[in-house]
Amino acid sequence: MPTTLLRNISHLASFDQHERELSDTDLLVVDNRVAAIGPRLDAPADAEVIDATGWLVLPGMTNAHQHLYQVGLRAIPRLERAPILPWLRGLNETCLDYWHAGALDPECVGALAAAGMVESLLCGVTCVADQHYFFPGEGRSLPFIEATIAAAHDVGIRLNAGRGTITFGRAQGGSASDELTQPLDEVLRHANELIDDHHDTAADALIRIDLAPCGVHVDLPELFREFAALAGERDGVRLHTHLYEVVDTGFARERYDTTPWRILEANGWATDRAWLAHMNDPPEHEIAEFAAAGVGIAHLIAPDLKMGWGLAPLRAYLDAGCRVGFGTTGAASNDGANQLADLRLAGLTHRQAHADPEQWPTARELLRMATKGSAQIVGRPETGHLDVGALADLACWDFTTIDRVGVHDPLAGLLYTGISDRATLVMVGGRMVVRDGRCTTVDERALAARANALIRRRAT
Repeated sequence: MPTTLLRNISHLASFDQHERELSDTDLLVVDNRVAAIGPRLDAPADAEVIDATGWLVLPGMTNAHQHLYQVGLRAIPRLERAPILPWLRGLNETCLDYWHAGALDPECVGALAAAGMVESLLCGVTCVADQHYFFPGEGRSLPFIEATIAAAHDVGIRLNAGRGTITFGRAQGGSASDELTQPLDEVLRHANELIDDHHDTAADALIRIDLAPCGVHVDLPELFREFAALAGERDGVRLHTHLYEVVDTGFARERYDTTPWRILEANGWATDRAWLAHMNDPPEHEIAEFAAAGVGIAHLIAPDLKMGWGLAPLRAYLDAGCRVGFGTTGAASNDGANQLADLRLAGLTHRQAHADPEQWPTARELLRMATKGSAQIVGRPETGHLDVGALADLACWDFTTIDRVGVHDPLAGLLYTGISDRATLVMVGGRMVVRDGRCTTVDERALAARANALIRRRAT
């Protein structure tokens, strides 16, 4: 890995334990880690020196909840206004037949995942937590997750590959289409295989495997129990699911006479190895329990608004001491993967929830969630902050452009100004994966053309 010195950074926010913000400073990367931060550092003889005058430098963000295969299912006309379950069922009438015709085969899913990963890199995301739960019909045995993992290696982004599931179809009393359900024994076999073949426990691992059921309304309680036991046996394997995304709240009450959290709690998920996406409408008294258990919460503002679910109680989570990260999710409820744009949306929308401006989330709180917070809940503690010894996952934005004229606070300016959210430079483990606003690992235009061609070729 080359040695790189970022010289004369105009503003650096560390999001480390000291919450430092430094001006006119340098940052030295040796191999895959931050070797030094400070003014006028000596440049090693083999270092590439990059002038960072006018730049804002942050830790790379982690997208704590995504469905990369859904990059190929964006902006479907007949489903524009569909809530989540009608969207999933609506694929039967619009796109699901592509699966049966072989449209979204592993080759196509790999290309779509790569496109979503590059989109993520370009807005400063250096790690994506993906949840792939869609194995319909004859696709139940196809290596979709393996194709996504291969794409992450090609793109050079960190990936938490979640082995998602739907094990509870309508014939059993669940809310998923029966043809989407997966046998429990096959799920467990494949999960173990993924861990054996791809899970890396090293601190600087590119690939981790997580166990990620879709939700209590479409998955059997025994699956949650089996996954909790498996995660307890395998080093570094974490647990992830949707919870309190409104659709599961009523279902859990009607079928189990309890709340979604109680189902998870009863099956071994009250642990800091677990993190939960959405978390829109929990009973207020459970919030302290989330904090005490150490479970992570991935806040997903854009999909929650698109589905009409209202605002998750973000301020209550933060005040209770919950571990909170940030994500975008996929096209079932959010057609984009621009995490910066969603952070902007969160900053503005949560102002509507509180009459007292002191309760409004600040730019620093939101960026802390998207960097350090997300990294912690997905089990990547050596990322999400910039200090000596941390992995060199970082993102830089140029504030000398016309659209950032007059910005006095660059962190607030990053969220609330700009006609583009493209990062100028991004590193993953010291490797430059974005430079001059372009991805260096793959050809963006060629990848976009290939992914679109794969969809069109099989859908016609």
